[in-house]
Amino acid sequence: MSILEDKIRKNREHYDVHEPAQGHLERFTAKLDAGFHAGEQGKRRISWRYAAGIMILAVVSGLLIYQFSRNTPTVNASPVSDELSQVVEYYDRLSGQRLEQIAGCAANDEEAARISGMAEAQLEKLEVEADVLKDELDRNASDERVYGALVTNYRTRIKILDNILTQICHL
Repeated sequence: MSILEDKIRKNREHYDVHEPAQGHLERFTAKLDAGFHAGEQGKRRISWRYAAGIMILAVVSGLLIYQFSRNTPTVNASPVSDELSQVVEYYDRLSGQRLEQIAGCAANDEEAARISGMAEAQLEKLEVEADVLKDELDRNASDERVYGALVTNYRTRIKILDNILTQICHL
């Protein structure tokens, strides 16, 4: 036994002197039941409050999104951006064709995966540079040097893939 239990047992008559008043257990049970049921109603009210708040937030958000999407100024597509999107699409299509040809020239799947991985690593470096150039072009659309550098970047991709094709397939 612990020291505390031993002390309580020795002095039990001091602790048992004060008994609860008559009807204490009934009053306690009644309060406990009333508190339990009141807590349920409070939770229901709180959950309705949360639901109402979420609904209001959703409606306001929807209205704001609708309002901002309607009032956004329309950006007139400049000839440079249309032309650039066509250039990007053309060179991306050529890159995909070259990568397929490289995979077809490989002796086996393992070699194809290795060569494709090397080609894609080189293309990723050029893609990072292209992203920087695109950001610069967005800031200054009238700068033809940036546009030319971007087109040169895409041409360089095709040259790299053509070199790989020439070395592997001996075209």
